Amino acid sequence: MRRSGVILVGAALLVAACSSSATSAPAANGLNQAGATNAAGSTRQASNPTTAAVAGGAHQFTATLTVTGAVTKTVNLTQGLANLPSCAILAKTGFSGATWSIPQANSSAETLNWNVSPYNGPGTYADASTYENSVELTDQASGTEYDQVDSSAMSIIVKADGSGSATFQNLQDSDGNAVNGSETWTCN
Repeated sequence: MRRSGVILVGAALLVAACSSSATSAPAANGLNQAGATNAAGSTRQASNPTTAAVAGGAHQFTATLTVTGAVTKTVNLTQGLANLPSCAILAKTGFSGATWSIPQANSSAETLNWNVSPYNGPGTYADASTYENSVELTDQASGTEYDQVDSSAMSIIVKADGSGSATFQNLQDSDGNAVNGSETWTCN
């Protein structure tokens, strides 16, 4: 596993010593998680729980993101979880500040940022107020960003082992073009 240093994405400071790669893009950079709010108002949460990390940091999320509608793509990704607790503890406590961040690809294909806050452990999060203004999908090829709107339908399920799924419908760009999709992941 390649370790990357602190990386800047936009104006956000990224998590140190974590790695992320997307099999659909040869030039994957680092984690897409940071403790800042971007210009569109979405929150990207830093991964920094206070519990002990897994020895050697040899655990990770493995995920598949599928997008349909105005953009149609599938991205497979692996996100290293170095310096974070085991999958079961992470599922119980969430990331820093009682937030859950779905696995994120930082690739040339698609980038989906989505946080649940407050995160109260494993379960289903379908109330948009738990991720208000935190969901954005960016099509890296065109630079188009799709954000949640009042008519968006979204749900996240986090299981006790850290695996889970997220579904979204009707994320829209500034012209009203919509995308739907899902992400499923395992944690091991």
